[in-house]
Amino acid sequence: MGIDGSHIHHPGEHPEPDAPAFHGMAVLGNSTVFLSHLPMIHAPHNRQVLLHGSFGSFNGVYHDDRKAHPEARLYTFAPEVFALPDLFPGKAGERPARRSFTGSLFRNHFEQPDAHPEMPVEIASDVVVDVVDVVFHHRFAPDAQPPEQLTYILFGKGPERFFAHRITGPFQATAHREFDHLLAVDIQGLEVSDDQLRHGVEVTVTGRPNEPGSKLEERDKVAAVAAVDGQDVPVEIGARTELYFETGELAPAAP
Repeated sequence: MGIDGSHIHHPGEHPEPDAPAFHGMAVLGNSTVFLSHLPMIHAPHNRQVLLHGSFGSFNGVYHDDRKAHPEARLYTFAPEVFALPDLFPGKAGERPARRSFTGSLFRNHFEQPDAHPEMPVEIASDVVVDVVDVVFHHRFAPDAQPPEQLTYILFGKGPERFFAHRITGPFQATAHREFDHLLAVDIQGLEVSDDQLRHGVEVTVTGRPNEPGSKLEERDKVAAVAAVDGQDVPVEIGARTELYFETGELAPAAP
């Protein structure tokens, strides 16, 4: 599987098409809208997906609410039922089956889980998300080989830069623990363009194991390596604000 989100099919692997389902998403960005699918280990939720989107006429409502509530780190989107792969372009660049979906926008987590207990507030309903770009997507594989070192996907636009922990699995009791982690970051040592960020840049944090206890914490400054245009570029990452952290939805079932 490449950083462009394409999935490598292994011999004998013929995954079933995804059934339509409810795919909750975290919402990031103060000037641009990004959405991160909140994955689980079982189909059809077993995909990591990052989207660059627009709320259309509700963009102002979203940005105004963020300005009015600077203490709120997490915004979420509760969409209609649909199949996530319908958003993805074809392997040969064919247009995706759909370019938008509708739902409700919330301040805080719409399900109010234990890890995010703040009271959810619905900001707007019948919001149409227009998908500008699919930044990153991949389907979890049972034979996944996770990176040994802590790895993130860098994405964003303009001055806003974000990290999403690269989730791979495998989701087994004997494997490393997986986690979903989103945070705002600064990066030094690399001039990366908006075009390069359109499909994500893989960044490996030097000397940190790929496990929840080693995740980046706010105000961390760490050495890392960014994979840009086939080159490994040394960079320094400054972790700013943690926006989302979850392990429970990616934990394997108890035997």
